[in-house]
Amino acid sequence: MMWTIMPPEVIWEGIEEKPKGLLQLSWRGTPVLVEPLEFGRGKIVKLLSTDPKDFLRPELQPGSVVDLMPQ
Repeated sequence: MMWTIMPPEVIWEGIEEKPKGLLQLSWRGTPVLVEPLEFGRGKIVKLLSTDPKDFLRPELQPGSVVDLMPQ
């Protein structure tokens, strides 16, 4: 429940829009939203997993830089 004087249209405006330039992909089996960087790397912007254990993994924290090229 949300208590506010602001109309719902203002609060939820753009909620379903994905920021431009971001990729939704599975990194080592975990769904993430990544901002591409140079040389096949990317910065994790958001963790999209439904598994609570994934949120405890330090390599999946937002801001972590990961390799996007398969090894």
